[in-house]
Order: sequence, then structure tokens, then C-alpha cells
Amino acid sequence: MNLRQKPLRGQHVLITRGGEQGEKFCMDVASAGGIPHMIPLIDFRHFTDPNQSHYLQHLSEYDWIIFTSKNGVYYFFEQVKNQLDEFHSFSQSIQFAVVGEKTKEALDRYHIDSCFMPHVFTAEDFVREFFQTKYSAKKVLIPKGNLARKTIAEGFRSRGILADEWIVYETFFPVVQSDQLLKLLVEDTLDIATFTSPSTFNHFMKIVKKPASEHVHRLTLAAIGTVTKQVIENKGYHVQICPEKFTMDELFQEIYNFFQKEQRNDGHEF
Repeated sequence: MNLRQKPLRGQHVLITRGGEQGEKFCMDVASAGGIPHMIPLIDFRHFTDPNQSHYLQHLSEYDWIIFTSKNGVYYFFEQVKNQLDEFHSFSQSIQFAVVGEKTKEALDRYHIDSCFMPHVFTAEDFVREFFQTKYSAKKVLIPKGNLARKTIAEGFRSRGILADEWIVYETFFPVVQSDQLLKLLVEDTLDIATFTSPSTFNHFMKIVKKPASEHVHRLTLAAIGTVTKQVIENKGYHVQICPEKFTMDELFQEIYNFFQKEQRNDGHEF
């Protein structure tokens, strides 16, 4: 990317996701001329579900296992790692479904094919599209996080299908650089704030209190997912960027396109 193709030049971008995804987002922002500020506001860890032993003992009874996130995939296989050989022996009789591309990629790493993925990566669209296919189900397992919605499970149950939700990980508020974040806001350093889930925004708002909350209105807000967008706008803020595909790569592309269009409208050369 050359200097004529850097629509984020000089834009300070808050990145609230850490890890590999956050690091890649930082590099993408920098490659487009922006200045990334990575302050993770969400993290994940193993969770021991009270029904864990029951799910482990009865895995072979499910005809579908449905993953709603890449974390669900990772922590599910962490739970079954001590019986992986046994799991692989009967997994041929189980069909697997995923909500989105990143979840599919995570499942691919375990050499397991996903039979179904909706065209739009939401729980509502998963349920709607699944029951428009030739597939049927009798008993499904949904490994998920503690904050994940019940939409998919309720969609199956409403059709008389048994749906178990196994909490394999939990979301928590990591120790963050609160002072650094407040300083960036109060001094109006930031231009763009990105939120990848309702939790990242809720944790953000725990740190950002008056008078810093007024500075949030000056930011361009970008969010992954209609649920995240709704949570933000219910608090009185306006989300200007929300990609149709709910991935961080698409979020960056939408931010890139948004500012590229802004520069064109301003009559700038780039």
C-alpha cells in the first residue's frame, strides 16, 4: 500500500480486542496510515460447567454439534482432549455446524468438516437457514461461552428438538490500562473506537464515566454485529460502521472504505 492509498492516515484507532486478532488489526490499521491503540477490554478462560461430565459421557448421542465462535471450538477441544481418540471414533456419526467463517477455520484445524454455515453470521439467520435445508436433527449440543445468547438452542427447542448448551468458556474483564484509555479520551486523541462484541463496549463504559463519556460522542464508532450495534445505540451513541459479515477483517475493510469515501467527499487526493 503506497501513500496514495492510506485513507486512515493520521487517524488514531482504539482496538478493544487483544491476542492474535488484535495484533493483526493493529497491523492493518498501521498499513492504512492509522495509529493503533490496542487496549484489550475482553478476555476468555476455561469454565467448568456443572454438567460437564454428563456432556462428556454422552457425546456420541448427539447428531449435531453447533459452534457459535472460534473460542467455543478451542475450549470444547480442550475439554475433550483426554478422550480425543474416542471422540474421533464416533465423530463420523455427528454432523457439525458453525455460525461463521472464523469458526469454520477453527474447526478445520481439528480436521473436522462443517456441514452447515449460514450465509449471514447471526444466530437468528442460523436457525432460519438451517430449517430451510434438507437437514434434520434430534439432539444437538452447543458448546458456548457464558454470555452467548440462547437463540439457537431456543430455535431448536421450539421445534421439539433437544438442545443442550454446554458452557465451555467464560468471558471476563481483564486488567486494563484504564488510566491510559481515559487519557486518550479526555485529550481527544482517539478518532475511531472499535467494538467486537457487546462485552467490549460494556467493559469500555465501566471505565468511561462522566466527563469522559461526552468525548465518546466525538468518535467514529465501529462495531461487529447487529447485537453489538444495538447495545451501543441503546446507550445513546451512534454506530457509523458495521460490516455485513461479522469478522474483524471485514470490520477493518469497512473502516478503510468509510474513510476512503470521506476523503473523496472532502476532495482530498490520496
